[in-house]
Amino acid sequence: MTHSRTSSRSRFTLLLVAVLGGLMVAGPADAKKKRSKKATTSITMTGVKSFDKVFREAKTANKKLRAAEADLKASRKALRSALGLSKKSTYVQGLNELKRRADGKLRLYLNNGRPTLKATDAVPSGVQDGIDAINELTRTIPSSIRNLKGVATSSTKMFRKAKRFPSNLRTELGSQGIDGLLDLLFKAPRITRKTVRNVKVIGGMPKRAGKTSKELALISTTVKDIF
Repeated sequence: MTHSRTSSRSRFTLLLVAVLGGLMVAGPADAKKKRSKKATTSITMTGVKSFDKVFREAKTANKKLRAAEADLKASRKALRSALGLSKKSTYVQGLNELKRRADGKLRLYLNNGRPTLKATDAVPSGVQDGIDAINELTRTIPSSIRNLKGVATSSTKMFRKAKRFPSNLRTELGSQGIDGLLDLLFKAPRITRKTVRNVKVIGGMPKRAGKTSKELALISTTVKDIF
């Protein structure tokens, strides 16, 4: 009876491993089919503790990165709107246009290296809206650049760990025993999709952080140079 039970358990384990192996192959392919054209920058938990320990850290870092990206996007949009510029116009072009319309009525103040613009006389509402858009962004630039530097460093380290996760999923599920494998059997494809997507997001974070940091630094420098 004991031998029969052990043999059944072994056969069940082998069958489960084989099925999971198939799911691992199918997971990324399914994810590729269902993935939208617009790349996502969100990180979601998978339910696998060892994976989520890294993903949770990455999510915190990604939150800082997305905040800096959102601040830059919002300021660019507000500046374009205030001056009636096209969506293709750059932030630097907006700064030059603001200076032209202000007609010498803007003054630059520096507070610990952070630039702030103020009108020295009455200016059109659009110009004032542009000033506000710039000041709102420059107020957060120092802290954003510090955060982005940390994001670039930490996400590079996280990626080294996370890129091994997809191939380790079978081992992680198997370590939970037969009951755990049975519970997670039908969740494996979804876990795989989330893991692959998270790894891709983390892999792109250093580049995103570097790009955003570079643009913020350029804006800060250009404000000082122009005004």
